[in-house]
Amino acid sequence: MAANNQQLFTSDNAKTPKGEKHKIKTFVLYLASGDKSVQAFGKRGGLDVCPNRSDACFEYCIDNQGRGNFDAVKLARLRKTKQYKLNPAKFKGQCSAEIGRKIRWWANNRPDWKLAIRADGTSDLGIGRAICDQHPEAAFYDYTKNIGVVRKHAKGHYSKNYHITFSWSGENKLNCLEALLRGYNVAVPFRHLLAGPHQPKKLRWHPDEFLSFPVVSGENDDLRFLDPAPVVVALSPNGRAIHDDSGFVVRGIW
Repeated sequence: MAANNQQLFTSDNAKTPKGEKHKIKTFVLYLASGDKSVQAFGKRGGLDVCPNRSDACFEYCIDNQGRGNFDAVKLARLRKTKQYKLNPAKFKGQCSAEIGRKIRWWANNRPDWKLAIRADGTSDLGIGRAICDQHPEAAFYDYTKNIGVVRKHAKGHYSKNYHITFSWSGENKLNCLEALLRGYNVAVPFRHLLAGPHQPKKLRWHPDEFLSFPVVSGENDDLRFLDPAPVVVALSPNGRAIHDDSGFVVRGIW
């Protein structure tokens, strides 16, 4: 059971504050990625929160970078994942209640700001999809590797304040093409083959086109619901991911 003062969502990360130039405050829910909770608690207390992941995207997940390397953060994410596993409905209710409190605070104290909610920051469970209709004044968004979600979204199954960006895994090219052809954006990590300590000063880090669709940078902020569509959203790999050669990070000369 969550303590009364436990905050499930956080705005303490490297990228989402970039969106504040638009007067949009972003809150993200981070769970223990992949099957980490299964390894910690077994199948009874844990679950694989990213069933469509590739080995590479799991290895280089943001859950394994930055604050995710601290033991206290790892433990907190494991606990939240266990809470979800043991009682998904109650956990979603707690998420919704916390979002409601944040919406009221910002409406009273920063009425000219808008809230963005990413409820699957390191997971792909659909928590945001389940509660977004309860908070139409907030913008909910997710990245997903579940093509079924794209198909349902295209049929109008989810609330209008819920936005999805499909994610490249290095192993799902056909699904990425389907998402683009349906009018959805696809996020892809790119790195120039010549990138390194002695790279040319004006090296372009992503191509102009990929999968026959235009490419735009996703590094200015994390507000994917503001991107034009359909496009490929270029992300810049960090940490050990810059050395990936599995196909998860798309490398080339452009």
